[in-house]
Parts: sequence; C-alpha cells; structure tokens
Amino acid sequence: MIKKFAALLLALTLCTGVMAGCADKKDGGSSSADTVTAEQDTTTAAEDSNETAGPVQEEVLPVASLTVDGKKIDTTDYTMMTIDGIDVSFDEFRFYYFYNLDSYKQNYGITEDALRENQVAYNMFLEDVVRAIKQEFVTDKLARDHGIELDDEDRQVIENNMQNAKSNYENDEEFQKDMQRAHLTEEIYEKMFTRAQTYNKVMETLFANDGEYATSHEDFLKMVQDPEQYAHEVHIMIPFYSQAELDDSAAEGYDDLTLSQKIGVRSEAYSALDDAGKEEAKTKAKAVADEALARAVAGEDFNKLVEEYGWDIGLEDPTNGYYMKKDNIGGYPEDLLTETFALKPGEVSDKLVENDTYGYFIVKRLEPDMDYINENIESMIASNDQPAIQDKFTEIMDGMEVTYSDVWESLTIDSIT
Repeated sequence: MIKKFAALLLALTLCTGVMAGCADKKDGGSSSADTVTAEQDTTTAAEDSNETAGPVQEEVLPVASLTVDGKKIDTTDYTMMTIDGIDVSFDEFRFYYFYNLDSYKQNYGITEDALRENQVAYNMFLEDVVRAIKQEFVTDKLARDHGIELDDEDRQVIENNMQNAKSNYENDEEFQKDMQRAHLTEEIYEKMFTRAQTYNKVMETLFANDGEYATSHEDFLKMVQDPEQYAHEVHIMIPFYSQAELDDSAAEGYDDLTLSQKIGVRSEAYSALDDAGKEEAKTKAKAVADEALARAVAGEDFNKLVEEYGWDIGLEDPTNGYYMKKDNIGGYPEDLLTETFALKPGEVSDKLVENDTYGYFIVKRLEPDMDYINENIESMIASNDQPAIQDKFTEIMDGMEVTYSDVWESLTIDSIT
C-alpha cells in the first residue's frame, strides 16, 4: 500500500476518529457530545428518583490561546511560521500541535507533564509537528509548481464533504462543539478537505496515467514480463495458529465463520497457549503443510489445494495470485520471495518455506496473466512506484525552507491551549 501522507490521512481521520461527532448519529453512532448528554440524562434520572448524586459537571471545551513569557498574544490572523512561502496560521498550527500531542500520548505514553519537565524533548516534539505540516504542504507545492488547480467539480466535492459532515449533527452548535473538541475551526476543516482533493488530483496527474513521475505503461509492461524483475505466484499458506486447539465455546459455530473470522478465532486461541502449546501447534501445522506439499508435488490442482489448505485471505480466490517485484515492493517475506524467484513459471516448489511470522508456504510460480495486468495496470504501477513516490515527497519536504515567528524559541508546553 502506498503510504498516505498527511494530506489524505488527516482528512480521512477527521471523518473516522479525530472528531468523535463524525460518527453518524442518525444511524445510532455516538460522539463525545452524545456521551455528555447520556451522562447528564443519567444524573437527572438519579436526582428525579431522589438518589444521591453529585452535581452535573459541565464540559469544559478547549479554547485557543497563545501565551509566551506570561503575555497572552492575539492570535487573530497570527502567523506561526512560513513554510516554502506559505503562511501557517496559529489555528492551523494548533490543530497539528494537538493532533501530534495525542499521538505522542497514545503511541509512546508521553504526556504534557513529561514534555514540561524536559525542554529538549519538547523541542523535538515541535520538530515533529513542523514535519507533519511540511508533509501536508508537499501537496500544495506540487500543485503550485505544476499548475494543478481545482475545478468546479472538485469544489463541489469539497462542499459536499463539508455538508455531509455537518449533516451528522442536530444543529450547527453541536457541530462547532465537536470542532472545538478536536482543536479545529471550520476554516481549517474545510482546508483539509480541499487539500485531500488536491492530493487526489496531484496523484492522478503526476503519479499515475503516464504522469511525469509515474512509470509509463510501456515500461511497466516490459518490466512485469521480465522474469528477473517480476514473478507471478500463488501459494498455500499454513500458519502455526491454524492448528491451535479450540475450546468448546470457540468451536461452537466455527465451521460457519468466514475465513477472516476463523483467522481471528484461531489467532486468539494460539496467543493464549503457553510455549509448549505453541510448539505443539507448530508441529501439527508442519504435518498439514507436508501433506499439502506432497499433493502439490504430485500434480494435483494447485488452486484447489489453496482453497482446501490455505489461510491467506488475499487468496480466497487464488486465480489472480500475487505479482512480486524482486526488490520486494509490497513487503513480502524475504524467504517467500527468494523461493518464488528460484522457480521457473509453471514450477511448484518441492520444499516448504518456513517463516517465523506467517508459518509455512508452498509456492507455485505462474506465467504473467497479461489480460489481468492490462485490466489492473494503474493499480499495479501505483504499487510499483511506491518507493519513488515516497522518495519524491521526502525530497520536496526536506527542501522546504521554514521561518518562524518571533515567539518560537520561547514556546513551552503551557504556551498553547
């Protein structure tokens, strides 16, 4: 998968997590606003029934402010920094600031107190915030440098996204409250949808459809047919967890589950085993893999064996298989990749590939399917070009010049609310 840069990621995240209220309340979704209301209703009910209850705690919403050296600064039209000639307002900077602060807490357990006690760590945190904004601005720079502009249709998409977001709320007041909870303003929120749409247009124009930075269709077709560069393969994957014993409750209804659900049940059962239990499951998996290998080497229909033995959810329909590039774009296990390229098209490996993470593989290499390739060439080129795209984004980002406001060096964790 192409690593999504912040332009797309943040806009999508806003609709799925950052603003709790983006859950569709019409369909029974809940937000932090709903939670407060529910708590208030519960308290009121307790009071009405003469039960003992404390006073209702009114929610305190975050209010934007900037204080430096004890002096509160007017942030109206205040520019925190300029990146590659683009001004970053305090409101925009503030969103990324708290977005990254939440990430620090969730991913690393680093709190405001820890940053308050260590100015060096706080300065490193600020560098991460700036880097996140620079990642966003790569989209703007690419669009500006290549004359890519949004048209009326794009602007309609943005407007529709905004209206859809607002439609999840009973009124504008509730929408604005959730914006405030997310350290957002409506202007910044709309700017994110705009940047997401710009990102899509930049990718379509420059990194796909024979764009300036995309591998051309002609070059890719040559590449994918070169057996030294690409391999088309299908495999039987038999993971260690597949042979974990199930207790009665987990076994009930197991046969009616989807493959994805079965993977979840077996993985949970395997994780609960002690070391001896895990070794026993691995031994059983090896026996199953040896049986499947013997049948594959004997010439049985490989796709039917995949359906009978395989646990790779990407091969529930094994007819398409996978296309692997030798330099391992896509993150395939190295041992699987090595064994695949050691085969000639049409050959089945006569040995198991054992991988500590995935279990056992039995591999068959296939001839390239040109009908499939031509039908899916854009997505295949996008996958092929992942590293080059990332390198290009990083190159642009690292080349951006940043100038800071006069207060930058004096910021502390308590400066911004």
